Amino acid sequence: MKFVVKGPRFLFFLSAALGPAMPALAQAPEAVTTTSSEPGSVIVFPKFVRGTVPFDGATTAQTEITIGARCPRDATCSESEQVRITFRWVCPGNPDNAAMYVCKETRFDLALSVDGKVSFNPENLPQLGNTRVPAAPCPRGYLIGWVTDDAHRPIKYDGLIGNAVLRDSSTAILSYEAVQVRAEPNLATRAGITPGVDPRTAAPTLVFDGGAGHYQSIGGQVLADVKSHNATYPVSFRNASLILLTLDVRSNRPNYPTFVSLDYYNEAEVRASASWDFLCWAEVQPSDADSRLSGMRTRNGVAMSGQAVKTPFGGISDIPGPVTLLGLVQTNDGPTRGLNNITYIFNNLHNSNPTPTVFLPLD
Repeated sequence: MKFVVKGPRFLFFLSAALGPAMPALAQAPEAVTTTSSEPGSVIVFPKFVRGTVPFDGATTAQTEITIGARCPRDATCSESEQVRITFRWVCPGNPDNAAMYVCKETRFDLALSVDGKVSFNPENLPQLGNTRVPAAPCPRGYLIGWVTDDAHRPIKYDGLIGNAVLRDSSTAILSYEAVQVRAEPNLATRAGITPGVDPRTAAPTLVFDGGAGHYQSIGGQVLADVKSHNATYPVSFRNASLILLTLDVRSNRPNYPTFVSLDYYNEAEVRASASWDFLCWAEVQPSDADSRLSGMRTRNGVAMSGQAVKTPFGGISDIPGPVTLLGLVQTNDGPTRGLNNITYIFNNLHNSNPTPTVFLPLD
Protein backbone atom coordinates (compact mmCIF):
# COMPACT_ATOMS: atom_id res chain seq x y z
CA MET A 1 0.00 0.00 0.00
CA LYS A 2 1.36 3.45 -0.92
CA PHE A 3 0.30 6.86 0.32
CA VAL A 4 1.14 9.92 -1.79
CA VAL A 5 0.80 13.44 -0.45
CA LYS A 6 1.03 16.32 -2.90
CA GLY A 7 2.25 19.79 -1.96
CA PRO A 8 4.26 21.00 1.04
CA ARG A 9 2.79 18.56 3.59
CA PHE A 10 5.13 15.78 4.54
CA LEU A 11 4.61 16.57 8.22
CA PHE A 12 3.79 13.05 9.32
CA PHE A 13 7.04 11.72 7.96
CA LEU A 14 8.98 14.20 10.03
CA SER A 15 7.54 13.32 13.44
CA ALA A 16 10.86 12.04 14.54
CA ALA A 17 13.36 10.81 17.03
CA LEU A 18 16.10 8.35 16.24
CA GLY A 19 15.05 4.71 15.96
CA PRO A 20 16.52 1.65 14.24
CA ALA A 21 16.97 1.88 10.47
CA MET A 22 15.03 -0.49 8.26
CA PRO A 23 16.91 -3.47 6.75
CA ALA A 24 15.44 -2.66 3.33
CA LEU A 25 17.36 0.64 3.34
CA ALA A 26 20.88 -0.76 3.30
CA GLN A 27 21.48 1.26 0.15
CA ALA A 28 20.89 4.57 1.99
CA PRO A 29 23.43 7.36 1.34
CA GLU A 30 26.56 7.39 3.45
CA ALA A 31 27.45 10.23 5.79
CA VAL A 32 29.55 13.05 4.40
CA THR A 33 32.93 12.98 6.12
CA THR A 34 33.41 16.74 5.81
CA THR A 35 30.44 17.48 8.07
CA SER A 36 31.37 15.43 11.09
CA SER A 37 32.63 15.60 14.63
CA GLU A 38 36.11 16.52 13.41
CA PRO A 39 37.07 20.14 14.14
CA GLY A 40 36.54 22.43 11.16
CA SER A 41 37.21 25.88 9.77
CA VAL A 42 33.45 26.50 9.52
CA ILE A 43 30.87 25.62 12.16
CA VAL A 44 27.08 25.45 11.82
CA PHE A 45 24.47 25.31 14.59
CA PRO A 46 21.28 24.12 12.82
CA LYS A 47 18.82 25.57 15.33
CA PHE A 48 18.58 28.47 17.75
CA VAL A 49 15.49 29.80 19.51
CA ARG A 50 15.09 33.24 21.04
CA GLY A 51 13.22 33.73 24.31
CA THR A 52 13.73 33.05 28.00
CA VAL A 53 12.66 30.42 30.53
CA PRO A 54 12.92 30.21 34.33
CA PHE A 55 15.76 27.87 35.23
CA ASP A 56 17.51 27.21 38.54
CA GLY A 57 15.94 30.30 40.11
CA ALA A 58 16.97 32.69 37.33
CA THR A 59 15.77 33.90 33.95
CA THR A 60 17.73 31.99 31.33
CA ALA A 61 17.96 32.25 27.54
CA GLN A 62 16.25 29.39 25.73
CA THR A 63 19.38 28.78 23.65
CA GLU A 64 23.00 28.74 24.78
CA ILE A 65 25.75 28.31 22.19
CA THR A 66 29.21 27.11 23.25
CA ILE A 67 32.15 27.13 20.86
CA GLY A 68 35.72 25.97 21.40
CA ALA A 69 38.96 26.08 19.43
CA ARG A 70 41.63 23.41 19.28
CA CYS A 71 45.05 23.55 17.68
CA PRO A 72 44.76 21.93 14.23
CA ARG A 73 46.51 18.57 14.11
CA ASP A 74 49.06 19.69 11.49
CA ALA A 75 49.95 22.96 13.27
CA THR A 76 51.87 24.30 16.24
CA CYS A 77 50.01 26.76 18.46
CA SER A 78 51.00 28.97 21.37
CA GLU A 79 48.87 29.20 24.50
CA SER A 80 48.23 32.88 23.83
CA GLU A 81 47.13 32.42 20.20
CA GLN A 82 43.76 34.02 19.46
CA VAL A 83 41.27 32.37 17.12
CA ARG A 84 38.98 34.93 15.49
CA ILE A 85 35.56 33.88 14.21
CA THR A 86 32.95 35.73 12.17
CA PHE A 87 29.38 34.62 12.92
CA ARG A 88 26.00 35.18 11.33
CA TRP A 89 22.55 34.53 12.77
CA VAL A 90 20.59 33.40 9.67
CA CYS A 91 16.79 33.67 9.54
CA PRO A 92 14.15 31.97 7.43
CA GLY A 93 12.37 34.07 4.82
CA ASN A 94 8.65 34.79 4.80
CA PRO A 95 6.95 32.77 2.01
CA ASP A 96 3.65 34.66 2.28
CA ASN A 97 4.87 37.66 0.34
CA ALA A 98 7.29 37.62 -2.60
CA ALA A 99 8.76 40.93 -1.43
CA MET A 100 9.63 39.27 1.89
CA TYR A 101 11.67 36.35 0.53
CA VAL A 102 14.67 37.95 2.23
CA CYS A 103 16.58 35.77 4.69
CA LYS A 104 17.72 38.27 7.32
CA GLU A 105 21.05 37.94 9.09
CA THR A 106 23.08 39.70 11.78
CA ARG A 107 26.87 39.56 11.89
CA PHE A 108 29.17 39.60 14.91
CA ASP A 109 32.80 38.66 15.64
CA LEU A 110 34.35 36.82 18.57
CA ALA A 111 37.85 35.76 19.58
CA LEU A 112 38.96 33.00 21.93
CA SER A 113 42.23 31.39 22.93
CA VAL A 114 43.38 28.01 21.65
CA ASP A 115 41.85 25.31 23.87
CA GLY A 116 39.45 27.93 25.24
CA LYS A 117 35.67 28.15 25.02
CA VAL A 118 33.11 30.94 24.68
CA SER A 119 29.36 30.77 25.42
CA PHE A 120 26.69 33.21 24.24
CA ASN A 121 22.98 33.34 23.45
CA PRO A 122 20.76 34.80 20.68
CA GLU A 123 18.70 36.83 23.18
CA ASN A 124 21.66 39.08 24.16
CA LEU A 125 20.73 38.18 27.74
CA PRO A 126 23.39 38.76 30.41
CA GLN A 127 24.15 35.36 31.94
CA LEU A 128 26.92 34.15 34.20
CA GLY A 129 29.84 33.00 32.06
CA ASN A 130 28.29 34.23 28.79
CA THR A 131 29.73 36.70 26.29
CA ARG A 132 27.31 39.37 25.07
CA VAL A 133 26.63 39.35 21.33
CA PRO A 134 23.97 41.05 19.16
CA ALA A 135 20.53 39.49 19.42
CA ALA A 136 19.34 37.36 16.51
CA PRO A 137 16.96 39.27 14.18
CA CYS A 138 14.28 36.55 14.26
CA PRO A 139 12.65 34.11 16.70
CA ARG A 140 14.51 31.08 15.33
CA GLY A 141 16.92 30.02 12.61
CA TYR A 142 20.53 28.84 12.38
CA LEU A 143 24.04 30.13 13.16
CA ILE A 144 27.12 29.86 10.94
CA GLY A 145 30.68 30.90 11.80
CA TRP A 146 34.11 30.74 10.11
CA VAL A 147 37.68 31.41 11.24
CA THR A 148 39.27 34.65 10.00
CA ASP A 149 42.56 36.52 10.23
CA ASP A 150 42.97 39.93 11.90
CA ALA A 151 41.56 41.61 8.78
CA HIS A 152 38.40 39.42 8.90
CA ARG A 153 39.45 37.41 5.84
CA PRO A 154 38.56 33.68 5.99
CA ILE A 155 41.44 31.29 6.66
CA LYS A 156 41.94 27.58 7.07
CA TYR A 157 41.96 26.64 10.74
CA ASP A 158 40.41 23.22 11.28
CA GLY A 159 39.99 23.68 15.01
CA LEU A 160 36.37 24.71 15.68
CA ILE A 161 34.05 22.55 17.80
CA GLY A 162 30.80 23.40 19.56
CA ASN A 163 27.41 22.47 20.92
CA ALA A 164 24.08 24.09 21.72
CA VAL A 165 21.66 23.72 24.62
CA LEU A 166 17.94 24.35 23.97
CA ARG A 167 15.43 24.81 26.79
CA ASP A 168 11.77 24.37 25.88
CA SER A 169 10.82 24.91 29.54
CA SER A 170 12.37 24.82 32.98
CA THR A 171 12.35 21.01 32.82
CA ALA A 172 12.67 20.22 29.10
CA ILE A 173 16.35 20.56 28.14
CA LEU A 174 18.17 19.14 25.15
CA SER A 175 21.51 19.60 23.43
CA TYR A 176 23.16 18.81 20.11
CA GLU A 177 26.63 18.89 18.57
CA ALA A 178 27.40 21.49 15.91
CA VAL A 179 28.24 20.59 12.32
CA GLN A 180 31.86 21.27 11.35
CA VAL A 181 33.16 21.74 7.80
CA ARG A 182 36.86 21.41 7.10
CA ALA A 183 38.91 23.35 4.56
CA GLU A 184 40.59 21.89 1.49
CA PRO A 185 43.15 19.37 2.85
CA ASN A 186 46.14 20.52 0.78
CA LEU A 187 45.82 24.07 2.08
CA ALA A 188 48.20 25.01 4.91
CA THR A 189 46.77 25.91 8.32
CA ARG A 190 46.25 29.70 8.60
CA ALA A 191 46.43 30.12 4.81
CA GLY A 192 43.75 32.28 3.25
CA ILE A 193 40.54 30.81 1.87
CA THR A 194 39.95 31.91 -1.71
CA PRO A 195 36.54 33.62 -1.92
CA GLY A 196 34.18 33.16 -4.83
CA VAL A 197 32.42 35.92 -6.76
CA ASP A 198 28.64 36.14 -6.93
CA PRO A 199 27.62 36.39 -10.62
CA ARG A 200 24.62 38.54 -9.74
CA THR A 201 26.26 41.18 -7.53
CA ALA A 202 30.04 40.57 -7.85
CA ALA A 203 30.14 40.30 -4.04
CA PRO A 204 32.67 37.86 -2.46
CA THR A 205 31.28 34.54 -1.27
CA LEU A 206 32.23 31.51 0.82
CA VAL A 207 32.58 28.47 -1.46
CA PHE A 208 32.08 24.85 -0.32
CA ASP A 209 33.08 22.67 -3.27
CA GLY A 210 36.32 20.93 -2.26
CA GLY A 211 38.27 23.00 -4.79
CA ALA A 212 41.74 24.42 -4.26
CA GLY A 213 41.67 27.07 -1.55
CA HIS A 214 38.00 26.45 -0.71
CA TYR A 215 36.06 24.61 1.97
CA GLN A 216 35.16 20.97 1.46
CA SER A 217 31.81 20.15 -0.09
CA ILE A 218 28.59 19.17 1.70
CA GLY A 219 25.83 16.79 0.66
CA GLY A 220 22.40 17.85 -0.57
CA GLN A 221 20.34 14.98 0.92
CA VAL A 222 19.58 13.83 4.46
CA LEU A 223 18.67 10.51 6.03
CA ALA A 224 16.80 10.41 9.36
CA ASP A 225 15.83 7.41 11.49
CA VAL A 226 12.44 8.31 12.95
CA LYS A 227 9.85 7.37 15.54
CA SER A 228 6.27 8.25 14.70
CA HIS A 229 3.30 8.84 16.96
CA ASN A 230 1.43 5.60 17.52
CA ALA A 231 -1.79 5.34 19.49
CA THR A 232 -0.69 2.02 21.03
CA TYR A 233 2.65 3.37 22.26
CA PRO A 234 2.39 4.28 25.99
CA VAL A 235 3.11 7.99 25.65
CA SER A 236 0.20 10.42 25.98
CA PHE A 237 1.95 13.27 24.21
CA ARG A 238 4.45 13.41 21.37
CA ASN A 239 5.51 16.54 19.53
CA ALA A 240 8.13 16.00 16.84
CA SER A 241 9.82 18.04 14.14
CA LEU A 242 12.47 18.02 11.48
CA ILE A 243 14.77 21.03 11.18
CA LEU A 244 15.95 21.72 7.62
CA LEU A 245 18.42 24.31 6.37
CA THR A 246 20.57 25.13 3.37
CA LEU A 247 23.92 26.94 3.34
CA ASP A 248 23.14 28.23 -0.15
CA VAL A 249 21.84 31.48 1.31
CA ARG A 250 21.92 35.03 0.01
CA SER A 251 21.64 36.61 3.43
CA ASN A 252 19.79 39.94 3.67
CA ARG A 253 18.69 39.38 0.06
CA PRO A 254 15.72 37.60 -1.58
CA ASN A 255 16.16 33.86 -2.07
CA TYR A 256 14.57 31.25 -4.29
CA PRO A 257 12.57 28.64 -2.36
CA THR A 258 14.36 25.36 -1.64
CA PHE A 259 12.34 22.28 -2.62
CA VAL A 260 13.04 18.81 -1.26
CA SER A 261 11.25 15.50 -1.78
CA LEU A 262 10.99 12.97 1.03
CA ASP A 263 10.34 9.24 1.13
CA TYR A 264 9.16 7.74 4.41
CA TYR A 265 9.35 4.03 5.17
CA ASN A 266 7.41 2.75 8.17
CA GLU A 267 8.14 -0.33 10.26
CA ALA A 268 6.24 -2.52 7.78
CA GLU A 269 8.41 -1.14 4.93
CA VAL A 270 5.46 0.74 3.45
CA ARG A 271 6.60 3.82 1.56
CA ALA A 272 4.98 7.26 1.32
CA SER A 273 6.28 10.15 -0.79
CA ALA A 274 5.84 13.89 -0.42
CA SER A 275 7.65 17.22 -0.75
CA TRP A 276 8.37 20.39 1.17
CA ASP A 277 9.59 23.87 0.31
CA PHE A 278 11.27 26.41 2.59
CA LEU A 279 13.32 29.59 2.57
CA CYS A 280 16.82 29.11 4.06
CA TRP A 281 15.57 27.38 7.26
CA ALA A 282 12.46 25.56 8.44
CA GLU A 283 11.12 23.55 11.36
CA VAL A 284 8.24 21.28 10.42
CA GLN A 285 5.85 19.64 12.90
CA PRO A 286 3.31 16.89 12.21
CA SER A 287 0.31 18.91 13.40
CA ASP A 288 -2.32 17.17 11.28
CA ALA A 289 -0.60 14.14 9.76
CA ASP A 290 -1.88 11.39 12.03
CA SER A 291 -5.50 11.71 10.95
CA ARG A 292 -4.68 11.86 7.23
CA LEU A 293 -2.09 9.12 7.20
CA SER A 294 -3.19 6.88 10.04
CA GLY A 295 -2.37 3.81 7.97
CA MET A 296 1.34 4.72 8.14
CA ARG A 297 1.53 4.71 11.94
CA THR A 298 4.30 2.55 13.33
CA ARG A 299 6.74 3.25 16.11
CA ASN A 300 9.89 3.17 13.93
CA GLY A 301 10.68 4.33 10.42
CA VAL A 302 13.17 6.03 8.14
CA ALA A 303 12.88 9.33 6.27
CA MET A 304 15.08 9.86 3.20
CA SER A 305 15.18 13.12 1.29
CA GLY A 306 15.88 13.67 -2.36
CA GLN A 307 18.35 16.25 -3.59
CA ALA A 308 17.44 19.74 -2.35
CA VAL A 309 16.98 22.19 -5.23
CA LYS A 310 16.39 25.93 -5.53
CA THR A 311 13.74 26.77 -8.10
CA PRO A 312 13.23 30.21 -9.76
CA PHE A 313 10.38 32.27 -8.40
CA GLY A 314 9.00 35.63 -9.51
CA GLY A 315 11.57 38.32 -10.21
CA ILE A 316 14.03 37.18 -7.51
CA SER A 317 17.71 37.24 -8.49
CA ASP A 318 19.22 34.01 -7.20
CA ILE A 319 21.07 30.94 -8.52
CA PRO A 320 18.82 27.93 -9.32
CA GLY A 321 19.87 24.30 -9.07
CA PRO A 322 21.03 21.75 -6.45
CA VAL A 323 21.80 23.11 -2.97
CA THR A 324 23.07 21.75 0.35
CA LEU A 325 20.72 20.29 2.93
CA LEU A 326 21.49 19.94 6.64
CA GLY A 327 19.20 19.38 9.59
CA LEU A 328 18.24 17.91 12.94
CA VAL A 329 15.56 15.51 14.18
CA GLN A 330 13.76 16.52 17.39
CA THR A 331 10.95 14.98 19.43
CA ASN A 332 9.38 15.38 22.88
CA ASP A 333 7.79 12.50 24.80
CA GLY A 334 5.85 13.04 28.00
CA PRO A 335 2.52 13.32 29.77
CA THR A 336 2.09 17.07 29.11
CA ARG A 337 3.28 19.59 26.55
CA GLY A 338 6.57 21.12 27.66
CA LEU A 339 6.45 19.84 31.27
CA ASN A 340 8.06 16.74 32.78
CA ASN A 341 8.80 15.39 29.32
CA ILE A 342 11.85 13.84 27.69
CA THR A 343 13.32 15.65 24.70
CA TYR A 344 15.58 14.13 22.07
CA ILE A 345 17.54 15.86 19.33
CA PHE A 346 19.83 14.20 16.81
CA ASN A 347 21.96 15.22 13.84
CA ASN A 348 20.88 13.72 10.53
CA LEU A 349 23.20 11.76 8.28
CA HIS A 350 24.19 13.42 5.01
CA ASN A 351 24.95 11.67 1.76
CA SER A 352 28.39 11.59 0.14
CA ASN A 353 27.23 13.14 -3.14
CA PRO A 354 28.97 16.57 -3.07
CA THR A 355 26.87 19.65 -3.78
CA PRO A 356 28.80 22.86 -4.57
CA THR A 357 27.65 25.53 -2.16
CA VAL A 358 27.93 29.33 -2.03
CA PHE A 359 27.12 31.45 1.03
CA LEU A 360 26.65 35.18 0.32
CA PRO A 361 27.76 37.72 1.33
CA LEU A 362 31.22 37.23 2.79
CA ASP A 363 31.50 40.89 3.86
